[in-house]
Amino acid sequence: MDEYLERTMATQSSGGRYMWALWLALGIILVLGSGLSVVAYMEGDVTIVESIIAGFVAVGAVIVALVAAAAGLVIGVVGALVGIITAGGALAVTAFVILSPIIALVLLWLLLRDRKRATAYPDLSAHD
Repeated sequence: MDEYLERTMATQSSGGRYMWALWLALGIILVLGSGLSVVAYMEGDVTIVESIIAGFVAVGAVIVALVAAAAGLVIGVVGALVGIITAGGALAVTAFVILSPIIALVLLWLLLRDRKRATAYPDLSAHD
C-alpha cells in the first residue's frame, strides 16, 4: 500500500498535491454555514429553509468581504508605492527650484571673480 501511494503521489501533478486545501475550504464553508443556519433557526422566527438560506448567505457575505479586504490591501499597497514615487519626484523638483538660483549665483561668482591666478601661468599659444 505504501509503494502504491508513493507512486501515485510521485505521478500526480503539482496542483493535485494541494487538493486538500480545496476540501478544507469547502468543509469550513459547510460547517460555518450550517452553524449559522442552526443559530438563525433557533434565534429567529423563520422556517428551516429560510434559516439555511440565511446561514449560507452570511457565509457568502463573509467570503465577499474577505476578498474585498484583500483587494483593498493590494490597491492600498500600489497606491502607497505610487505615493512614494510621487513624493520623490516632488522632492527632486523642490530641490531643483531651491538650489538652481544658488548654483547660478555660485557660477556667476566664479565667472566674475578676479583672474590674478590665471595670469600667473604662461600663455602657451604665444610665440616668440
